[in-house]
Order: sequence, then structure tokens, then C-alpha cells
Amino acid sequence: MPTGTEPSHQRWLGRCLEFLLERGLHRRPPGMTPPFAPDRVRRILVLHQYGIGDFLCATPTLRALRRAFPGAHLAILVAGYCRALVERNPDVDEVLTYARPKHGSGGLGRLPYYGGLLRVTRDLRAKSFDLAVAIRRSFMNTIACVAYASGAPWRLGYLPTASHPFRFILNLGREPEDKQSHEVDVGLDLLASIGVPPAGREMTLVPNPQVQEAIRHRLREAGISRPALNLEPTGRVPGGGNLALVHISSRREHSRWPLPAFAQAADALQERLGLSVVLSWAPGDATNPLFPGDDGKAKDVAARMRTRPILLRTPTLPELIAAASLSDFVLSTDGGLMHIAAALDIPQVVLFGKTYTSQWAPITGKSVLLQRDMRADRIPVDDVVAASFAVMSRWGRGQAAGVPAVGVAGERASLAPDGRRTPRGAS
Repeated sequence: MPTGTEPSHQRWLGRCLEFLLERGLHRRPPGMTPPFAPDRVRRILVLHQYGIGDFLCATPTLRALRRAFPGAHLAILVAGYCRALVERNPDVDEVLTYARPKHGSGGLGRLPYYGGLLRVTRDLRAKSFDLAVAIRRSFMNTIACVAYASGAPWRLGYLPTASHPFRFILNLGREPEDKQSHEVDVGLDLLASIGVPPAGREMTLVPNPQVQEAIRHRLREAGISRPALNLEPTGRVPGGGNLALVHISSRREHSRWPLPAFAQAADALQERLGLSVVLSWAPGDATNPLFPGDDGKAKDVAARMRTRPILLRTPTLPELIAAASLSDFVLSTDGGLMHIAAALDIPQVVLFGKTYTSQWAPITGKSVLLQRDMRADRIPVDDVVAASFAVMSRWGRGQAAGVPAVGVAGERASLAPDGRRTPRGAS
């Protein structure tokens, strides 16, 4: 809604748009939405537009909504490739999906994307939602407009600038704060503005048990025996085995670690920690314009190793989730797998590039974060191995649980209360 502080022509444009859309789309006079009444919320729509890690950081928001509205029907709209992250979430009743532009094909640009959103919006209007929540750190036209077009009388999200003509779209909007908060707190702070308390900051992820069984079978064929699927509530397989998942891929150049370094670290995990190493990567050919893959890099890392790794190709997200859930330790760069491991409570070491740890550190007490000069390729192998020793010494299981927290250079790993470790020579 207009604030009265924007220029007169912008206030006029906003009021005209509000009048036209309220009358033309919702068949109601502007300003007729009643004050927010939580006891009248029966159907909730959550809208999310981003990737794997971003979505997992939103799962505490879903849990808070479920606790606050236990009898409400809770639906979520996510990008299609994120469906595996939420389809077994106990806090969600319905999953709706759309295709993001970069995950489509053809020469029509974004037209199929907008066409798909129009079809989704038509379906949303038929579901008669009471509250729409747009989880996004800053205002985004697309999801805000979908929230408005859904017909929900109450729409919550972070507001745009005062001069933005679509400011009226979010009538329960919250002003964005100028602070570097963690991504998990973005959604929780948003809910706090309507009186919804948090219900913990832990992320929720439940793997597909059938896919877990298929991955376990592939590991068994490769010579690694995993226990039968007697799952904990997180979907993780309890007890038995010592399996390290080493993920070599990163879509960001500053977060990539050199392939020889991965090979050396993987050898140390096998030789010094007694872990069986499974190499993981983004599958596919490097020349694929939609999904450039690292098949060639995985073979390169395996060829450089003295010990023998298992190359586990996971072409789908459910397979990657299942592989992580069957692991005892994960080594990766900052990205989606880091949050998957955190949500599954897997001990891990994460190599950060030009990424703010205050915003993106995994929500877990079982991780060590390494960062040096905002480039992952400047993190020494010795530091990674020492951190791996420290993680498995503190949180490992089986044979690895008893190893001393000492790196290859004899340095004791120093762990801060938040699990972060400062590499040698870092300022």
C-alpha cells in the first residue's frame, strides 16, 4: 500500500494499479481486506523461488507455520527440481511445482516459464488460500505477483522500496532489515512480524527410502556393505560402516577446489582415517549449456589417487540425497550438498569461497568450515585433512571415532563453538 512518502506520480501509479487489479482480478473494492485474523487461517500457501540450499534453509519456516496453524492445509510452490527436498516433509500437505527458465529448453526464452506460472496461478486461485507467504530475502516481482494472483486475502513477504508501484501486493509486508542475517532467519523473522514464533532452526529433509535402497545396492556391488534400512526420523541410517562422500563440483568459480587437492585429501581419508571414499559430482558433460557436468573431472580425480575410490554417479537429486544419508562423513565446497548433509545430521567439512558464512553456514553442530582469502583454492590440503580428523574424532562413528584430531603436519585442529576452524596463515 502507498506510504505517503513516495513521489506523487508513483503514489498515483500504485493506486491505479491497485484499483484495476482489485476490481478486475479479485472483484472487490480496494482496501476491503479485513485485518489479519490468525484464527481464520485455514489454508496456507508458501511460495519459494531459489535453489537447494535456499529451500532447505526455509524448512524451519514451514515447521513454525505448522506449529502455529496445526489444523491448516499447508501447500508450497517450489521449482520442480526441488520437489525431492519437500515431498516427504511432515509439515507440508501439498507440493506444487513450476519450471524455472534455466531448467527448460527450446528457443522461446522465458515464454514457457511465464506460461507455466499462469497455469499454476489458475490452479492456485481454485484452492482458496487464506494466507500466502513469499519467502524471499528481498522483494521479488514474480513470487509476489503469484501470491497476489492466488486470491489469498492476506499476503506476507518482504516489501520493496516505498516507490515501488507493486508495494500494495503484500498487505502483511515486512520492511527488509539492513543486516547480514542467516538465510534460515529470513523466513523466521518474516513470520515473527505476524506473531508466529520459531519452532527451532534445524532443517528438515527426509530421503526417499526406495532410492536409499537402490544406492545401498550399488554400494554393496562396489564392495561397501551398508546396514539394512532401519531409519531414524531424519532418514539417516544409524550405525555401521565408515563411508566418506567427497563431492568435487561447484557452480561458482571461487568455490572450486583443485582436482589434485581433492585426490590428496581423498587418499588421506582412506589411508589415515580408514574411510571408504565415494566420489560424487554434478553428472553430465561439461559442454551441456543447461546442466554443465563434471564427469571428466571425477575420472581425473580418481586417476590421480593412490587409493581406489568408488565413483557414484547421481543424476537425480533424490539419489544425491540418498547417497549423503548413507554416508558417515561429507567433504564438499559450499553449496547445496552442504545443506543436505546438515539437514541429515552428517558430520562434514566445508570449503568456502566468496560466500558469507554468517548467511550460509550449515545449520548443524557437526561441521567445520574452512575459508581463506575468499577463495576455496587457497585452502591447503593439510588444513582439510586436519579438519576431517577433528570432525571424525568428535562426531564420527565406528573405527573412525577413535582417531586423534591431528592433521598430517601434526597440528591439532582448533574448533570454535560454532564448528568453524581458521586455517593456518589466515588473517
